Amino acid sequence: MQTQSETVVKGLPFATQVARFGVIGSCTVAFDFGLLYVLVNVAHLNYFFSAFVAFTTASTLNYLLSVQYVFLAGRFGRADEFAIFMVTTVVGLGLNQLTMWVLVGIAGINYLLAKCASLTIVTCWNFLSKKRIVFLD
Repeated sequence: MQTQSETVVKGLPFATQVARFGVIGSCTVAFDFGLLYVLVNVAHLNYFFSAFVAFTTASTLNYLLSVQYVFLAGRFGRADEFAIFMVTTVVGLGLNQLTMWVLVGIAGINYLLAKCASLTIVTCWNFLSKKRIVFLD
């Protein structure tokens, strides 16, 4: 028996999936930025560590929203699906951390501007890896 979210998501056109992924991504990016800002400017934690914590937390939220509103079903059971989702997310995290290190640590760019550059790369990777590797779409 299908859940309500499976019924809503089933057969979504690619453009609709991209749009929903974009809305969810925008929300989790806002969360990522907000948490990064708070950890660096309020909690006075290192930008690199803060980027890791914010990215990982936002990615978990992104998974929960994606399985509810974007992708119908994964190739695996929920536990395995989440594990594989997080493995693909670790690649995104690596891209995020590399971009942050190069732009902030080496080039001296503001960490929030560096995060904007990181988003472009990581968002493309996230959508394609989730669609082709994790989920049946």
